[in-house]
Amino acid sequence: MGGNMPTRFFDPKNVSTRSIPYSHGVQVEASSTLLFMSGQVGRGLPHGEILPDFEGQMRQTYANIESVLKDANMTLTNLVKITTYLTDRSNLEAMREIRKEILGDHKPAHTLVIVAGLAFEEYLIEVDCVAAI
Repeated sequence: MGGNMPTRFFDPKNVSTRSIPYSHGVQVEASSTLLFMSGQVGRGLPHGEILPDFEGQMRQTYANIESVLKDANMTLTNLVKITTYLTDRSNLEAMREIRKEILGDHKPAHTLVIVAGLAFEEYLIEVDCVAAI
């Protein structure tokens, strides 16, 4: 884990467990190059259409994240921090399942926030990230 960077992941035994894989702390060496990614949403190409369902939006969101990472010569394993914004708590279980499918055993630090709305009413999810290499 950590993809070509000096990184350590921390999960103290005296901190409660969680329902999705993430690390309670991630330490990145100061010599690493960091990428701060703007919030990504389920807007696809070629015309910037917003996908109508949560699963489609989440998968497109992570496809967009992968595209930004690729442009920076990084992959999903370079992610060290993720913040996920959901507009509907009922999508929580689907988010957990899809995230596990996409990230596998990689466990970056993660914060989940349920919000009343995002920039556009149609957005159901937004994800911003920090990656390091």
